[in-house]
Amino acid sequence: MYALTMSIFFFIFICFIPLLVCCILFCLFIPGFKTRYGLVASCIGLISLIPITLIQFFILNLPIFDKNNILSVLVTAIIFNGLVEESVKMIFLLLLPSKKPTFPVFLSMSLLSGLALGCFETVIYLFAGFETIWQRFFTAVLIHTFCAGLSGIYVWLFKNKKSNSTPFIFATVLHGLYNFFAGFSGAYRWFSILAILMAILECRIWYTKVKNSEI
Repeated sequence: MYALTMSIFFFIFICFIPLLVCCILFCLFIPGFKTRYGLVASCIGLISLIPITLIQFFILNLPIFDKNNILSVLVTAIIFNGLVEESVKMIFLLLLPSKKPTFPVFLSMSLLSGLALGCFETVIYLFAGFETIWQRFFTAVLIHTFCAGLSGIYVWLFKNKKSNSTPFIFATVLHGLYNFFAGFSGAYRWFSILAILMAILECRIWYTKVKNSEI
């Protein structure tokens, strides 16, 4: 029994290693990033999973998700995984401090928030016996992280009265497309990697735009 308990804690610890490593790196290499920012961002990411789960539970009962065809699967992915998850994450990102932190620090907190959610979701996959747990460990964590970054950029622009919904739209669509293709078997599943790469690229593009005050 003791060995089983220790094994469970060990695997949970492994799931949260990316979060711990990124938090340490941000503290070391991003000027102005403080440990408490990492803790706040991580807590916000973890807490946001609760309303996401509740909302998605009720949404799945809607008739639009009952049809078993490719269009319904795509709509489900965009609304269920994209719009719902990114909307809730975006709302919770409004709780992040934005007066004292610089834009790079705020974006780092947004990324950590998404990473925390992704890591905790991996723990859920682990206990649920998800068949492709290690694939999800690397890919789902990344899509949550960089889509949260895009949503964080939108929140930063909104708080600074330069509202532009494009980053949030990218986060919603790319997250939905990731889940859509990740649900396939075979070669189609690799298109989910393309969605992740697009999220990383868009996050970089919008970071550069905001940093250079092009918005």
